[in-house]
Amino acid sequence: MSSKKCLFVLSLAFVVGVVLVASGMAAAQTKTPAKPPAKAPAKAPESAKIDVNKATADQLAKCGISTTLAKAIVEYREKSGPFKTPEDLLKVKGMTKELLNKLSPKVDKGVFTITPPSDDDDEPDLKPSKC
Repeated sequence: MSSKKCLFVLSLAFVVGVVLVASGMAAAQTKTPAKPPAKAPAKAPESAKIDVNKATADQLAKCGISTTLAKAIVEYREKSGPFKTPEDLLKVKGMTKELLNKLSPKVDKGVFTITPPSDDDDEPDLKPSKC
């Protein structure tokens, strides 16, 4: 094969390769990425709420607090009577404002409940990149 023919074939192959790569990149850029479905805020079912004034230490421990703190809550309640407000829990040794806020305390019709944190709270909401 002469050097001119060889150079022509190589140049043609190069041009075809560049055109294929460029068309693939253009096609990739025109595709709209699929949007993930909107996430509805997780609402705990009524059964997941725990009555602080009736719960056992084991039930309280399932709310994301240590077993030691759960036992302290039950002991304090037995000694001092039922909790009336969320702030009453701060009187228990080991309870912090941060933890109290995570438990989402509510008083509804005289019933003081906390809600175990959902598993979704650990994962941040990720948005697709704009690459």
